[in-house]
Amino acid sequence: MLRQKYPIGLQDFAGIREDGYIYIDKTADIYNLVNTGKYIFLSRPRRFGKSLLLSTLRYYFEGRKDLFKGLKIMDLEKDWKKYPVIHIKLSTIEPDSHESLVATLNEQFQRIENEYGVEEIQSSLGARFSRIITTAFQKRGMRVVILIDEYDNPLINTLAKNDIHKKNHDLLKSIYANLKDQDEYIRFGMLTGVSRFSKMTVFSGINNLLDITFHNRFSAICGITEKEIHERLTPGVENFARENSQSPGEAYEILKKYYDGYHFSEQSPDIYNPFSLFHALEEGRIGSYWLLTATPEFLVKKLKESNEDLSIVFQDTTDMASLAMEDTTFSSPVALLYQTGYLTIKGYDKERRLYKLGLPNLEVESGFISTLLGAYIGKDKIKSGTEAAYLKQLLNEGKTEEFIEGLIIFFSGIPYTVIPVMSEKYFQNALYLTFRVMGMDIEAEKATSFGRSDIIIKTGKYIYIFELKLDGSAQMALQQIERKGYALPYGGDRRKTIKIGIDFSSATRNIREWAIAE
Repeated sequence: MLRQKYPIGLQDFAGIREDGYIYIDKTADIYNLVNTGKYIFLSRPRRFGKSLLLSTLRYYFEGRKDLFKGLKIMDLEKDWKKYPVIHIKLSTIEPDSHESLVATLNEQFQRIENEYGVEEIQSSLGARFSRIITTAFQKRGMRVVILIDEYDNPLINTLAKNDIHKKNHDLLKSIYANLKDQDEYIRFGMLTGVSRFSKMTVFSGINNLLDITFHNRFSAICGITEKEIHERLTPGVENFARENSQSPGEAYEILKKYYDGYHFSEQSPDIYNPFSLFHALEEGRIGSYWLLTATPEFLVKKLKESNEDLSIVFQDTTDMASLAMEDTTFSSPVALLYQTGYLTIKGYDKERRLYKLGLPNLEVESGFISTLLGAYIGKDKIKSGTEAAYLKQLLNEGKTEEFIEGLIIFFSGIPYTVIPVMSEKYFQNALYLTFRVMGMDIEAEKATSFGRSDIIIKTGKYIYIFELKLDGSAQMALQQIERKGYALPYGGDRRKTIKIGIDFSSATRNIREWAIAE
């Protein structure tokens, strides 16, 4: 049996179809999309198929009926008109560079100007884009289709450089303004990106921009659903199972745990990350494929600076307004984590209209938590993993005193430069991440009738209740556990409950004293 060919890193619809690669048929959604609105906006995480979606739209509007043979759209589209298409790609812009954006636009505009025979070249890029639209309309006698891929890439990459960011923002706004100014010459326009934060300002003049980012109807327009993996990828999954000495059922289960779990609306089906799934099927093994394509340094920095409680961030409940935040300062990291794919929708409370968020799958959970822990305790420290394994062993064996002593050694090895301004939350987050990487059964900010406990660890024989203080006292922490009844929910548990109060010192950046009670 021939192996299936997976379009890893391929974004050209024609090449995928002509060269025999697997194509997950999204053409019914595409047909519905182009008959829903005139200007469409879609935000999805990186490497989720946005570029392929726009490429498919390009060939559809160019009337390339031959490429769509056997796909769902053949039963829907009857006319197959040939429109002039302007396809702009901004995914290759160099970080921290305004000149790279200008050079990329100059190159792409020149190519399009040559294609449509634009004779009068304008001075500014905004004016050139306007001239391209009107000339394409005049030469072809059909209204123009405009597709802009990764509209926000030149803005995301310059967030830390205010002067460059403003230059890129103003330039892109002058170009995107043509979607309103040249409306009479435009048949359809679609823009995709990772974030929504720039949409409000760079598209401020477009009154009829339809944002389908959270639409139930188009929640699966990118990515791979459970139904699609069974319909199109069964041979690949069966091959994966053979290479790993598994049954097909076991292979489906492990692929689902690692790469499924995304939801982009309250009624969204389970969606697999296509980049990671294709890689796993091609290589016949589980790996952190999506995470390794980019280090989320900006996200990690924002999380540390926010001093948010990570245990809450990773299982937050929020409303649509917060989830769809367009605040460039990202005062809350939750919207940023959601829009970039590190959090996803895990449930929806219809009555309160609230979304339950969480880490989508094991690939993101294991990789991102480890990366974040490296930022809290130092990358070199996390690489060995020996100290964390030793601490886990001590907890499993109930050796509490030895565990605290090991914890002191653990914190003493964290570089001074890694620890930010002292806060109780820093130490709580560092412990929380360490326990998560250990694979411990952990609860943080567990609510009772009187408050929230900092950290609770459960092992086979023990339940540990931690309360942390900074420049306070260990006895004060222990008294809080008693006073607020943090142990009460575990009164009927057969396991032994151990209460631990720990006081950290801002001067030594380590544990100053501790108290233990059973």
